[in-house]
Amino acid sequence: MIKQGTIQEFLTKNSDLALAFMVIAIIGMMIVPLPSFLLDMLLTLNITIAVTLLMVSLYVPGAIEISTFPSLLLVTTLFRLALNVSSTRLILLYADAGEVISSFGNFVVQGNYVVGAVIFLILTLIQFLVIAKGSERVSEVAARFTLDAMPGKQMSIDADLRAGAFDLDEARRRRALVQKESKLYGAMDGAMKFVKGDAIAGIIMTSINIIAGMIVGIVMLDMPAAEAAGTYTLLTIGDGLVSQIPALLISTSAGIIVTRVGGGDDDGHLGGDIFRQIVAQPKALAIAAVVLGLLGIIPGLPTVPFLLMGTVVGLAAWGLMRAGPLGEGELTQEQAQQVEEVEEEAKSGARQARAMIPALTPLALDIGSALASEIAGEREEWLRGMVPSMREGVFHEIGVKVPGVRVRTGARHCGARQFMISLDEVPVDMGEVPRGSVLVNEDPASLEVFEITAQPTRHPVTGQPAAWIDKDDRQTVESAGYSTWDAAAYMLLRLTATLKENASEFVGLQQVQQMLDQLEGPYPASVQEVIPKLIALPELTNILRRLAEEGISLRNLPRILEVLSERAQNIKDPVELTEEVRAGLSRYITHKYAGHDGTVVVYVVDRDVEEMISKAVRKTPQGSFLALAPTDTQAILAGVRAQLEGDVAAGRAPIVLTDQAVRRYLRKLVSLEMPQATVLSYQELDPALRIQPIGRIEASYA
Repeated sequence: MIKQGTIQEFLTKNSDLALAFMVIAIIGMMIVPLPSFLLDMLLTLNITIAVTLLMVSLYVPGAIEISTFPSLLLVTTLFRLALNVSSTRLILLYADAGEVISSFGNFVVQGNYVVGAVIFLILTLIQFLVIAKGSERVSEVAARFTLDAMPGKQMSIDADLRAGAFDLDEARRRRALVQKESKLYGAMDGAMKFVKGDAIAGIIMTSINIIAGMIVGIVMLDMPAAEAAGTYTLLTIGDGLVSQIPALLISTSAGIIVTRVGGGDDDGHLGGDIFRQIVAQPKALAIAAVVLGLLGIIPGLPTVPFLLMGTVVGLAAWGLMRAGPLGEGELTQEQAQQVEEVEEEAKSGARQARAMIPALTPLALDIGSALASEIAGEREEWLRGMVPSMREGVFHEIGVKVPGVRVRTGARHCGARQFMISLDEVPVDMGEVPRGSVLVNEDPASLEVFEITAQPTRHPVTGQPAAWIDKDDRQTVESAGYSTWDAAAYMLLRLTATLKENASEFVGLQQVQQMLDQLEGPYPASVQEVIPKLIALPELTNILRRLAEEGISLRNLPRILEVLSERAQNIKDPVELTEEVRAGLSRYITHKYAGHDGTVVVYVVDRDVEEMISKAVRKTPQGSFLALAPTDTQAILAGVRAQLEGDVAAGRAPIVLTDQAVRRYLRKLVSLEMPQATVLSYQELDPALRIQPIGRIEASYA
C-alpha cells in the first residue's frame, strides 16, 4: 500500500514535469478527438478546479499568499478553451457530447433551449460586465499604487533596519516580499485580460456552434429545421453553461483576490474578516431590522418574509449590543492572562519605541510646487523609475551601494521652481530650473548661430559650459546634434553628481560588514586573514571611506584586502595604508585618468614645494597632520591658482602629479581652492604610461 507521504513527496519532486505534461496535454486536446467519457471526466475536473480556487481565494489571508494565481488563470483559461474545442467537435460530428453537457442542457434548463440561452447570456454578461470589468480596474489601480509605493516601502525597511527594529535576514525577507507583491499585481493586471477575453470568446463560440449545428443538421443530416435547432442548440447551450459556470467561479476568485485587503492577521480569512467587521456595528444591524419591519407592514408587500428577516436581524443586533463590541463579555482566566500578556508586550514595545532614536531619511529629493506640477504625470514616473538605474550606475562606477531616494513633490522648504537634495535630512545641493526651459550641453556663444536666447550655466556632471534654452527651441538644437535635458532629466543629473561627490557618506560599518559578508564566499582567505587579524573593521571602514572620497572604486575589494595583507603588518596608520592601497590599484587609477592614447596630461609639483610639505608633516600616535606656516600655505595655493584656474574655468578637471609621501597633504590644500582637481602620485600610475607635463606648481610669494 502506497503511503500518503510517499505520494506527496513524489508530486513535490516532480511537480515541474506534471505541469509541463498538463500544458502539453491541453494543447493536444485541441488537435486529438476525445471520447465522450473522457470529456465528461475533464469537464468535471474543470469544475473541480474552479471550486477549489474559489475556496482557496476565500481562505488566503492576502493576495501575496497565492502569487501563482496569474499563471493559474492562464492555464485554466487555456484548459477551458481546449474543452470547448473538444466538445464542439463531438457536438457537430455526432450530436452527442457526453453526459455532463447533456445533463446541463436537460436538467439545468429543463430541456428548454430558450431558457438555457437566457441563463447563458446572464452568466456571461455578469462575468464580463460586472466581475471581469471591475476586477480588471481594481488590478490596474492596485498594480500602479503598488509600484508607486515600492520606493517608500524599501526606504521604510532600510530605516527600520538602521534603527534596529529587525536584523538583516528579516530585512531581506521584507524586501523580497515587496518585490514579489509588485510583480504579483503587475501580473494580475494583465491576467485579468484572460478572464475578460474568455467571456467574449464564450459568446462568440456559442453563437458559431448554434449556426454551425443547424447547418450540419439541416444540410448534411437532412433533419427538420425545428429538430436541428432543438438538438444542436440544447447541446451548445449545455456546453456553454458547463464552460461559463467554472469561468464565473474563477473570475469570482480573481475578483476576491485583487480586492482582498488583509486585516493584519496572518491566519485571517475573508469570512472571518467580513463577520468581524459587520458585527462590530450592532447599531447598523438594529436600524436594518427596523427598516425591514416597516417594509413588512406596508400594504401590498409580503409581510411574513420581511418580518421574519427583521426579527432575525433584530435579535442578532440585540445580542451583539448586550455582549459588547466583538462579543466582549466576561473573560475566562486563560483569556484574561492572554490579555495581560498582550498589554505588557504593548507597554514594553512603547517603552522601546520611545527609547529608539527616530530614523532619518538617508537620501531625499525635494521638488518645489511649480516644478512638481511641470513634471507631473509621465515625466515624474520616468524620474522615479530611473532612480534605481541611477543608483545601480553609481554602484558600478564607485562600488558604493547608495540607499533609496525618497522623491517628495510640493516641498514647502524650497522655492516653487527649486529642488533640494538632502543626505540624512541635511541639504547638500540645491538647484533651480527656469520656467519652460531645457538644458543643452553647449555654451550660449555657440548657440547664437541659431538665434536662440540662452542662459549660461554648467553641466552638473562634467562641469562643462552649458545653457538653458526655451523648450520650443529644443528640436532645433537636437537636430544640430546637441543633447538636451528637461527638468526631470536635469534633476536626475544633479542627483547623480551629488551621489558621486558624497559616496563616502554611505560607507559605514554596517555597509562594509555587508561587503565583507558577500566577499567571504568566493574569497574566504582574503577576508579571514585581514579582518580582524591585521586590521579592525573601523580601520578598514576609514580606509574605504577615504578611497571613496576621491572617487576610487571599491568594487575591487579583493585587491584592496590583498594589499592590506601585505602592508598592514608594518603600517598601522590608516592614512598611510590608504596610500599603499592606491598604489596597489595603479592599473585601475591609470585606466581611470589616462587618455585613449595612453597619455595623462598633468601639472607636476615643484621639488621645493614637495620638500616644504614633507618637512611640515608631524606624526603623533593618533596619526599624522600637516603643520604648514600660513605664509607657505598661501604661497602654495597661489601657485595652484595660477596653474589650474584656466582648466577649471573651461570645465576641465586638471590632474596634479606629486610624490606619494606628500600626495594626501597636497590634496587637502588643492581641494581648498580647486575641488575639481585630482591629485595623483607617481606610484599610482603604470610605468608604461606616458606622462605629459603642461605646467609646474611652484610656491608664489607675493
